[in-house]
Amino acid sequence: MFDKYQAFAWNGKDRQLKPVIRIPKQNINELYGIEKQKQLIIANTKAFIEGKRVNNVLLWGERGTGKTTLIKSLLNYFKETPLKMIQVLKNDIITISYLYDIIYENPNFRFIIFIDDLSFNEDDQEFRDLKIIMDGGIEEIPENSVIYATSNRRNLMPAISNSDNELFPEDNLQERASLIERFGLRIGFYRFSEEQYLEIVRYYASKNGISMLPDELIKKAREWALVHGTTGRSAYQFVLSLQIL
Repeated sequence: MFDKYQAFAWNGKDRQLKPVIRIPKQNINELYGIEKQKQLIIANTKAFIEGKRVNNVLLWGERGTGKTTLIKSLLNYFKETPLKMIQVLKNDIITISYLYDIIYENPNFRFIIFIDDLSFNEDDQEFRDLKIIMDGGIEEIPENSVIYATSNRRNLMPAISNSDNELFPEDNLQERASLIERFGLRIGFYRFSEEQYLEIVRYYASKNGISMLPDELIKKAREWALVHGTTGRSAYQFVLSLQIL
């Protein structure tokens, strides 16, 4: 199975892997405005593929800035390597220990466990489950596995907490920090400047064969941004809208 497929979706209920037949085609070189972030995650992933022990990675920050796309683009970038990617949903976090058994039995491959759009509320049990999973508890974590996660929240939890009602609110803060610290590499994604947004618009317009005067394209792109924001996702959606107007 791992010889034939590069990516998988984990079914925690049935303890099974579903091969992903249609691999995302994102080209990492086509992601604009996140050069530093690309360098960091490429370096970490390259070291991991080479057999080195590396940090778990958390990509956090503004929505629509390319966090998820960057992780998916690693599949193409490292296509000719032993790298495999397994997507795990938040509700299946507690079952990752069973996934570790499969990973452990396949030492010739390197596995990224990908958890997208990760966030927790105060009473989410998955918050504590993930801490245990990332530490391994009494069971050693396979050295050929690493966790990559994305989140719109820097601390994975809401800024407002129930700690004001606690006798020792600092304990609540310590518990939050204990999960974040398990991600040794935390990469921030920030709001794009207008010029970065327009650069992405120009790129996607050229790639999609949009025939429009440059000044008119920029004018319409700025109007679009007033409603949709200046994110990479917004730029891409704007260019798609031009194809049907």
